[in-house]
Formats: sequence, structure tokens, C-alpha cells
Amino acid sequence: MKRPEQGSALRNRLVKLMTCPNYSVQMLVADLLFVLCKENVRRLIKYTGYGNAAGLLANRGLLHGGNGRTDNYSSESEDTDTEEFLQHRDNINPMVGCYQEPQPSPFEGLTEEQKEFEAMQLVNMLEKLTKEGVIQPGCLGPDGKPQAVEHILQLHESSAKPVSEVKGKQEDKE
Repeated sequence: MKRPEQGSALRNRLVKLMTCPNYSVQMLVADLLFVLCKENVRRLIKYTGYGNAAGLLANRGLLHGGNGRTDNYSSESEDTDTEEFLQHRDNINPMVGCYQEPQPSPFEGLTEEQKEFEAMQLVNMLEKLTKEGVIQPGCLGPDGKPQAVEHILQLHESSAKPVSEVKGKQEDKE
């Protein structure tokens, strides 16, 4: 299986345009594909990969899952899967939207001390990137859209909240 943006089929070309430098084209194509997926987030991710769909989902406040509008569509057809998809379903990486061979764990063979050392190195690198302004940590706000955090403890607090709590706040607003 190829990545969703690789190939010459119409779907492949549209998915490739989701990462186009022209923002207008990017959003129009993403909206078209979202409507073709009946505004179903899971279906959109299945056909495009999460990485390609992330911009649209962030703009619409759907990063936590859920669906867009629940308009009645002319077709009540269920999601149909190809034989190839069904064969590789468990090994499809949702980030890129294609089958990937199972990889061995990079932590295999490391002692607990080595794992802790690697984790601390990662924390230090992230802290350095944050201080230099290269990245800005964020979490999902009550509206389902990403919001910058002021302090690292906010990340810990937001990760402790179940996704259903975030979804509940979003549904209350509607």
C-alpha cells in the first residue's frame, strides 16, 4: 500500500493538494474531501492519513475526534473497505495513512537507566527548543482547538483530562 498522496488517482492528487503551499487550495481541497467523507473524522483520517488531515481538523476544532455537521447525506452507505485494506488493517499507520511493516522497538535491549537517560535528553532538547522559540507547546482548549500553554504543568493537567471531558465541553457549546 502506498501513502495516500502517492499515485495518480484523483484521491491521491487531492490528498497531495492538502499540503500545497497555497493556503486557499489547501483548505478548499480539505473541505471537499471532508464533505466526501460525509464529515466523518475517522473516515477522513482513514483515506488521507492524520498528518494530511491535521490542518483541517485543527481549524474546525475536531482534533479530539467527533464529526462535523451531521447533515443528512443522500447516501446512507456504510464505509466499504477494499480487500487490500482489510488484509493490512492492523498494520496501517493512521499518521501517514498506509501500511507499514512492523518495526522492532527502539528501546529493545536498553536497560531502565538507559531509557531514563534517553527520556531526560528528550526533555532537555524540548525545553531548549521551547526557550529558543522554535516550538511552542500546546494543548486542546475547551473549544477543541490547540491553545498555547504558559507553563509545562498545563500540559500535565490537560493530559490528565479524559477526551470525553473535552468532547463534552464542545457539545455543551453547540
